[in-house]
Amino acid sequence: MRSSTLKRLLESSRASTLIWVYLSAIVGVLSLVGMAELPYILVCLFFLFAGLFMDYKQTYPIRPLFLNIFGVAMVLYFGSQLSLENLVGPLSNLLLILLGIKFLEEKKPRDMYQILLLSLLCISLATLHNLSLSFLLFLLVFSFLSITSLVFINSYRQSQRDYQRMEVFFYYSKVSLVLFISVFLFAIPFFVGLPRSQFPILDLFGRDEGLKTGIAREVSLGKVGEIQQDNTLAFRVYGLSQELKDPYWRVQVFDTYQKGRWVNNLKGSQPLPKGTGDVQYTVVLEPHYDDYLPALDYPYSLNSLEGIKAQVFVAPGGVFRASTSINRPVRYTASSVFEPPNWDEDLEPYLEVPKDVPKGIRNLAQELSRNAKTDEEKLKRIIAHFSKGYTYSLKLEKFEGDPLEYFLLVSKKGNCEYYASATALLLRLMGVPARVVGGFKGAIWNNYGNYYIVTNSMAHVWVEAYINGKWVRVDTTPPYQSPALRRISTFSLIMDSIVSFWYSNVVGFSAEKQINLFKAFGKGLRWSVKKKNLAVVLKYLSLCVLGLALFYLPLYLYRRLKKDPENLFRRLQEILNSKDSPERLLEKFKGKEQYRYVEYIVRLYQRYKYSNYRVYPDEVKEGYRVLKTLKAMLNSSHRSSP
Repeated sequence: MRSSTLKRLLESSRASTLIWVYLSAIVGVLSLVGMAELPYILVCLFFLFAGLFMDYKQTYPIRPLFLNIFGVAMVLYFGSQLSLENLVGPLSNLLLILLGIKFLEEKKPRDMYQILLLSLLCISLATLHNLSLSFLLFLLVFSFLSITSLVFINSYRQSQRDYQRMEVFFYYSKVSLVLFISVFLFAIPFFVGLPRSQFPILDLFGRDEGLKTGIAREVSLGKVGEIQQDNTLAFRVYGLSQELKDPYWRVQVFDTYQKGRWVNNLKGSQPLPKGTGDVQYTVVLEPHYDDYLPALDYPYSLNSLEGIKAQVFVAPGGVFRASTSINRPVRYTASSVFEPPNWDEDLEPYLEVPKDVPKGIRNLAQELSRNAKTDEEKLKRIIAHFSKGYTYSLKLEKFEGDPLEYFLLVSKKGNCEYYASATALLLRLMGVPARVVGGFKGAIWNNYGNYYIVTNSMAHVWVEAYINGKWVRVDTTPPYQSPALRRISTFSLIMDSIVSFWYSNVVGFSAEKQINLFKAFGKGLRWSVKKKNLAVVLKYLSLCVLGLALFYLPLYLYRRLKKDPENLFRRLQEILNSKDSPERLLEKFKGKEQYRYVEYIVRLYQRYKYSNYRVYPDEVKEGYRVLKTLKAMLNSSHRSSP
């Protein structure tokens, strides 16, 4: 029953065309998930299924005038919501409503074209929100479905009746697949050759709001521990050695401690220094809706920021900042040095201690610094103190009073922010300048793409103490690995390498890469025309020609030897030594004894080529038997003629 219903639908030129149009529209609607509001997506899908039911029954109870008035009203309503800061949301909602209206109308070829156009606008709008591999899937599927829809719509327009053979349906589907592959192949030269910019020319659709991950502008006790359970990607790093051990990635420096949280109150900025540091690398940073640009400790310089239009500067504490929030994937090249650079900073803010620091913490600092003669000795005592009896924990017990005092004197359990906060505060109480640094610690080497992955589960804070005229990294947090990191599988690394390739070579195909590609092509061209290299070039060209011939020959032989009405008629022309049209052949043999044999083959070919009626295999088999008989008759007549 189901197979007969499907067969009936595919043999209807109108129904088969609508199937492709509806599939194209569904992909267009789904591409706006995450951009349009959920109620409008649901309304559009409801209208889609209602339209399917109406098309099946071929009844359309809603008058077109009412739908047109409703459409104009929706355009005015969503048009009133448009602004430079809010374009994507209203446009997405409007496209869904207009698509829904078209679903409720009777589907003439013109309406089908309009549905495809609205679906194309949905896909185009989705590029402003999503450039991941999921969008590539949407784009490829929609391209095939829309091309197939156009082929079927044009066939439906020219058809005199609502019937087509199953062979016709599959034939048009194959033609559409060939067209899709051709469009894809022809698009590659345009992708490579068209001029491009390193940043959007009109950045009207940038996403300015969103949930922030990683390190923000303050560190509150307990916050980093929550983020460490988050295994989402923060950034990828290319160009560093696989031998890198426990790298620290600098993001933010905090100078002021206030009631259980560290904040940055330092103002000012410095220009980026010229030249490069000891090690150079490339970072592909995921959107985080803040202005920081992570770099390997200790950051030195940054250049070639791609993907966003922004100025880069050095903020107090030696961290990189952008002049705008990072609301899309960006790529930049940075360099770092092995020793912290001298940024000529004022040390006074790094000695400030809140007046409400509990007495227990002050007494502990006094006890640890007793008889210590140098700042270096004070630091060693603090490190030794945290190495005995303290353990790492993401969750603290319930406490009363000051959380830091409870951590130091009672529980001795906490995460990195407790260790960093206590270490920095104790150093300041001893008269040693200290600050808390926020960022990431560690990285996962992806052997399938030869790059490092840094996730939000690696979020970390540590301390820097000013000892003997330079900043020294101090990390008193016990060694710990987030459980989230253990869930990263080999399959996840393989998938991320595919995503990395997509971002680096498609989304991140920058003007610089384009120029380098053209230079490499020119260099190869100049090499190939040199006389001494011509033999090598001809050798590879010959191999290419041979490969194409070996690929094409089986296809050619298959098409020539396949027993179908088209090859049957071609064999008839060869036997008769004639290139005449079918009707012309019939005229030439009219009244002759061979006429009925020629007529059988010609009519079979015409039905196969121009009619909706099916040609059955046994008819083709009979046609080849008739051809054999005709050939024998012609040979006999030739021998008997004088």
